[in-house]
Amino acid sequence: MTQPLALAGKKLARKTVLSQLVVSVGTAILAFLVGQTDAAMAAFLGSLSAILPNALFGWIAFRYAGARANQQVVKSFFVGEGVKLILTAVLLSLVLLLTDSNALWLLTGFILAVVAQWIAPILFLKST
Repeated sequence: MTQPLALAGKKLARKTVLSQLVVSVGTAILAFLVGQTDAAMAAFLGSLSAILPNALFGWIAFRYAGARANQQVVKSFFVGEGVKLILTAVLLSLVLLLTDSNALWLLTGFILAVVAQWIAPILFLKST
């Protein structure tokens, strides 16, 4: 039995965000062990700068489904991606401007969360 496309998409988006959270916690723990509490916080904030926009994208992009909602589906993906890009830039800027975060760990957390976002769908595609 196959699932409706929107349900499968929502499930995959949820798994992707959860994967990003696991990677971000792992990165923060590594930063804590290698550096200190400030490095761990920077890594976690960098990860959140990727995770929150991605979660919002998933929520926006998979609101509609079905042939009758074809135009709404396409529009929601474009709107979701635009919101995601803008929110990512705003969050990274705010973290860099408003905190004394270690930029190296901040970007490490961000990059690893984005890489998890790319890899997770490949790993979970068959189980969705």
